[in-house]
Amino acid sequence: MLTAALRVYHWDRRTSSISSDRLEDDAVPILDRALAVYRARIGQNRGQVRNAARVALEALRPDRVEPVVKLLDDVASYDWPSRARCAERRVALFTAAAARHPLLDGEAVSTLVAEAFGTACASAEEAVPALYADYPEFHRLHAFPEDYAAETLRADYDLAQAQALLYAATRATVEARASFKHVLRYARLARLLHRIERIDDGYRFVFDGPNSVLRRTRAYGVDFARFLAALVRLRDWRLTADIELRRGWRPFTFTLTSDDGLGAGAAAPPEFDSIVEEALAQKFGRERDGWRLVREGAVLEAGGSVFVPDFVFRHEDGTEVVLEIAGYWTPEYLVDKFQKLADARPVGRRRRQPLNLLVAVPRRLGLRPGALPTATLPFGKRLRLRDVMARLEAFRAEGRGRKRSRGQRERPLNET
Repeated sequence: MLTAALRVYHWDRRTSSISSDRLEDDAVPILDRALAVYRARIGQNRGQVRNAARVALEALRPDRVEPVVKLLDDVASYDWPSRARCAERRVALFTAAAARHPLLDGEAVSTLVAEAFGTACASAEEAVPALYADYPEFHRLHAFPEDYAAETLRADYDLAQAQALLYAATRATVEARASFKHVLRYARLARLLHRIERIDDGYRFVFDGPNSVLRRTRAYGVDFARFLAALVRLRDWRLTADIELRRGWRPFTFTLTSDDGLGAGAAAPPEFDSIVEEALAQKFGRERDGWRLVREGAVLEAGGSVFVPDFVFRHEDGTEVVLEIAGYWTPEYLVDKFQKLADARPVGRRRRQPLNLLVAVPRRLGLRPGALPTATLPFGKRLRLRDVMARLEAFRAEGRGRKRSRGQRERPLNET
């Protein structure tokens, strides 16, 4: 990732909007020349390689050169010599030279250097990199990936600039209409403070930024950037962030969507977490007997935590059933999970409204009768579709019964 000093952005004070820098198509041949420099200079020290890359990138806008060089360095592999050995050599050389201060005899210098390094250096120019080999400037380029292309470098640059801009975010929201589980998982992995709100056709994830929560703590900004690197792998999302470039300035609005193409070429996360889920989805199809299957179509609150169930089944009459498939759960974890799920409800829904929740539990867990609620579906190696359909229809019949009961109770109040 880039540092904040290397970020390049464009802002419009009139509209209070800001956008991260992105490379144009005509920059690709220039990036190719920089890549050729790194591949041709294996064995040279970092300073030499970086200077040659800067020359190759002269046709780029000046403020873009250092960010590109930084990204190339991140991809390259350098030899890191032992710091202790280099430090010992310097101490030995300087101690021996101190007794002869001022040391003006070139032959004496060569002798001292040879004693410190064990072998003679051809010139003073060679002695300096060897003496300070533990300094990053003198690390030697060991390898550079052959399959790293200019288009990949361009995509990395575009994403890195957007990440660097988020270092200054005071607040951000992500409106997602798909992949809720992955958005929630990435937020947790990035250790971001968040809350979730229901919107018309999805969910809004609200994040507090590093400037508002931890008083400009850089570490939290890096976590925010890591979250964006994962988010760009998903589909159908929109991110809006308030960016505070300077303290006291009115925040600028930074907007990104899944259609902007950041992270081009990044692999999408797997659609299913297990073979059991994938097999059930394939057998069910999109619709069956008036039911429609929605993959990870809801966000639930349960026991003070938030989770996304595996499937939501919606019937054309309005009945909705949530299905969670227990995977590598222990019996103890499963019992604790059900205690939390007893009070589960969709985010944004009133607590008094019932939730039709079904949990598929592997028989191998061997739980004793009565340890779990009745809304469970035991299964062996796979979930049988006819068992699932029977439970769905049972929830639907129960819902019709509740409606009739409410109607009977309310009818006397409407009689004239």
